[in-house]
Amino acid sequence: MIGQEGREVEREKIAMLRVLGNSQGPVGSKIIARRLREEYGIGLSERAVRYHLRLLDERGLTRKISRRDGRAITRLGLEELKRL
Repeated sequence: MIGQEGREVEREKIAMLRVLGNSQGPVGSKIIARRLREEYGIGLSERAVRYHLRLLDERGLTRKISRRDGRAITRLGLEELKRL
């Protein structure tokens, strides 16, 4: 059983995938944090966004393009969004 905190973390990760999926190219943590706040009402720091992105990278849902350019969603990440 997933607790309230676990559901919130999953909601945040899904919102990050949506931000990346709706972007034309790679996006950095600063922009992701701003879009999460503006579009989803999720207030995460850039550091917290980077932490969650590393977890998404490990699951193969996102990939780091470069430190400057940020992250992009993978094919697997797009499939996960469709499934959700």
